[in-house]
Amino acid sequence: MQANPAPRPPKPPFDRERFVFKILAVVIGTQLLIYSLAAGVCRQRAMEGRPIGQICPGTLEQLQGGFDSTLKLLLALLGGAALTRMDR
Repeated sequence: MQANPAPRPPKPPFDRERFVFKILAVVIGTQLLIYSLAAGVCRQRAMEGRPIGQICPGTLEQLQGGFDSTLKLLLALLGGAALTRMDR
């Protein structure tokens, strides 16, 4: 005879905020990795004596713009989460 398996503990409810923050962390990490690789390639090409302006035009501006938009998104999510908690 088989013994009855122990009852499973109930699953916790889906935490939407935690999910969004984890996804955001993955996006920020991926963005940082891509821009780091691009900066490394630009640096390597510059060390070879090529002018940086011809190889990586606008890389720093794109990097700054990407981090600015990511920071704005993070602050908006944190602000929304704070407002939601105040309403409860």
